[in-house]
Formats: sequence, C-alpha cells, structure tokens
Amino acid sequence: MKSPRPLLLAAVLGAAATAFAQTRPAPPAPPASAPAIGYPTVAAALQALQARDGESTIVTHSDDGWVIVNEPMASAQWSFTPKTHAAYPAVVRRIIRRSPDGDVAMDTASICEAPAAACAGLLKEFEALDERVLESARARAPRRPPMPPRPIPPAPPASAP
Repeated sequence: MKSPRPLLLAAVLGAAATAFAQTRPAPPAPPASAPAIGYPTVAAALQALQARDGESTIVTHSDDGWVIVNEPMASAQWSFTPKTHAAYPAVVRRIIRRSPDGDVAMDTASICEAPAAACAGLLKEFEALDERVLESARARAPRRPPMPPRPIPPAPPASAP
C-alpha cells in the first residue's frame, strides 16, 4: 500500500498558502449538536463534497485510491481512505487556522467506520502529517508581534457650570 503522504503534504501546503493569503477570519466551528465533521457518515460526506466539485471544492483521486477534497476558501482538506486501507471507510477533515498573532494550528475531525484500532492508527498517521505541515507553515509565515495596547486619551476637562 502506498502512503498518501506526498500527495497529502502537497495539498495541505497549498491549502496553507491559501490560508495565509486570506485575511478573513476562519470559518465558524459546527454547532455542538452537529457531528464534529458535519456529516453523519463517510459516504454522506463524500457524496456532498463531490457534488460541489468545481464550485467551492476541488476533488482529486490519487493512484492509490485516496480521494482528497480541498476547500480553499475554508482552508480545509478532506482525506477519504481507499478501500485497501485498514481504516476504510474513513474521512479525516483538517482545517488550518491562523491566530491574530500569526501562529497556525490544525483542527482535525474524522469519521471512521472501521474497527477502533484501525481508526486510531489512521489518526496517528494524520497527527504526524499535521505536525510536519504546521512546522513548515510556521517556518514560512512571519510572526506578527502582538499589537501594543492603545493609549487611552485623556478625558476632556470638565466644563465649569
């Protein structure tokens, strides 16, 4: 089984560059009552995202069976496991977030319908990928110093009655 790392790394770095180019805030997190990933099943997520291909998403299929969906405006990447993967069926969604001081973080959510051990292994693979992507993004992005507090202007003198 081939590793999805080169394709995933290239796609995430592309999403990271898009994230840094944007000055708008990151998308809001889903409501607490919704599944963390926003879809009830892996199949539902794949169907919904593929239906938006070319509109707000870019869907690619790797030679080794991975389906990667990028959402550039949301700085998100969805990775669907191939049928040959131990954690099939599963999807991992990663969103790169940038704080006002320039630090970057990766929010990861997943749905895994495979046995628990296979799901844990998949998430461990992505944690390692996430760390490498974040290290690269941090090295490329200049950190902004925190904004100094603004001085409070003196109150106007009280007028005499």
